[in-house]
Amino acid sequence: MIWPPADSLRDFYGTPDGDHDGVADRKWEDSNLSKVLPPYKMVLAWNVGQTVGSIRCHKKVALSLLSVLQKIHASYEGDQDLIQRDRMHLYGGAYNFRTMRGSTKLSVHAYGAAIDLDPSQNPLGKPWEPGTGMIPKRVVDIFEDAGWQWGGRWHRPDCQHFQATAP
Repeated sequence: MIWPPADSLRDFYGTPDGDHDGVADRKWEDSNLSKVLPPYKMVLAWNVGQTVGSIRCHKKVALSLLSVLQKIHASYEGDQDLIQRDRMHLYGGAYNFRTMRGSTKLSVHAYGAAIDLDPSQNPLGKPWEPGTGMIPKRVVDIFEDAGWQWGGRWHRPDCQHFQATAP
């Protein structure tokens, strides 16, 4: 799949706030959001006692996200202990109607086209350092091979973040 550039999100994903009142449009949500069932056990990063039953995302990214998660699972040979060792079971969120930090523009999360993994080890602004418990390179490679953009490559790194947009 070829994802849209970040400045063309509305054209590709639709308008999650059609009347520009700062509130998610329920009709847009009902028409455009889908649920992906994780192929391995994931928990909320901020409440590890809460299992993630499904990941809410835009229907246009659902199959790609599922495929990425399946490839992550396969790269660990289906071993939940290894997935947890690398903290890839810690779900930081996907669809979330909100603006970008420090901006009035909608976040890619507001379109349902982004996901965060292991936010506490990969905080906004911290550059990626291999071998320090941050997002494993294998996970970055799987997302990028599927055309997703990794926030770890940005001027202000956001290593927990992956989005279905063109670089």
